[in-house]
Amino acid sequence: MSVRLGQPAPGIAPRPQQQQQQALTNNPKLRDDPRAKDTGKGSSSSGKAGDSGDKGVSGGGKGGAKALRNRDGMDTGGQVGSYTGGGYGGIEENTNARFKSPAGRAGAQGQHNALSGYPQSQGGPQAQHLRESPSAAQLDLPREQQRAGGEREQSANAARQALEGRAKLRAAVLDRLLHGMKDVHGRLAKFLKNPGRLGVVNLSLVLSESSITYELWKEPSGVPERRARMAQTLGVPPELSDAMLLRALMTEVHECFEEFMASRPGREIRAEYEEVLAGYEAVGVLPVMPGFDTGPMQAELTRVGLPHDKDFARSILIDPQILAVGISPDDGVEPQVMVAGLSVAQLGTIIAQLRRLNPRLTNRQVLNLMMLASTDIKKAMRKALGQSEVDGVQEMARQLLRLQAVELLYP
Repeated sequence: MSVRLGQPAPGIAPRPQQQQQQALTNNPKLRDDPRAKDTGKGSSSSGKAGDSGDKGVSGGGKGGAKALRNRDGMDTGGQVGSYTGGGYGGIEENTNARFKSPAGRAGAQGQHNALSGYPQSQGGPQAQHLRESPSAAQLDLPREQQRAGGEREQSANAARQALEGRAKLRAAVLDRLLHGMKDVHGRLAKFLKNPGRLGVVNLSLVLSESSITYELWKEPSGVPERRARMAQTLGVPPELSDAMLLRALMTEVHECFEEFMASRPGREIRAEYEEVLAGYEAVGVLPVMPGFDTGPMQAELTRVGLPHDKDFARSILIDPQILAVGISPDDGVEPQVMVAGLSVAQLGTIIAQLRRLNPRLTNRQVLNLMMLASTDIKKAMRKALGQSEVDGVQEMARQLLRLQAVELLYP
């Protein structure tokens, strides 16, 4: 059996070194050439041949072929997978190095050697993107947080709008009260300049919580859009019943009245109002006013089934220096004189009649006569004025005139 050395196995392409060695073996001239033999000795020291430049290239054998490859840039450092990393990392770096410039390949090799002691990530940017991709639960979490944040923002906006709406409502009510007090003060001051001879002035104006509440409730009670806006202003759900919404409005108006009476503008206009009433006492003219609001707000409260007390309808214009018309005989607290059973116009007519019967009556005397006429002395209780009470108070005025005449005759 004969064995042919240096022949590649069938189906495998011979390498350049094997082809050159085979050429030296098969060619008798090259085999017998002493330079070829010297070249074979140089192949054992491939490092010297690689460094010798043109000398290594002119030589033969393994050293000459290797020098040719180094000069042409074909050799990238050995066979596939010969890097320290080996495996898939060596294949990747070797493949990338073939498409880089010599300086780039040297930099890549230096970087690989510098990072060889650390674990290298595999898979490239796409694999890193896949690892950083959030899961479905993580995608839903920001949506839920965004939805919750939106709800909190809406709630905060609604609360802020409610506060702003209440502030605007309160400012409007306070301005309305101040304007109402100034209007009454202006009318009384204007009439005081020329009071006339009747000795009485009728003023049918009412400034109470019920009257202001009705001004605010009149449109929302019939217009759904205004009702929703009123609910938003008060900071309550719009689906509340009319009774609950009206109760919230009444509470807000009550707080506005208390704030107005305690405020500096409220105290100042009240002092000016009482000063004008003192001027009526000096000229002998008695103002007559309604003590309570008997307008449509009472019917609205009855419709929604909302109870209320008399203080809700009591006018802030009443004063001990005026004669007020009450709803029931028990209305009025000393020293406030309040009578029931007659209207403002009817009561003013009676006061004018008393002034004609006795021109010397002062405002305080007229008030005392009206208190006696509306009191049942036997039962010690108040009563409403009727025709008999009117006749009685006129008779008392005549008797008082006689006494005053006697006092003048016999001082």
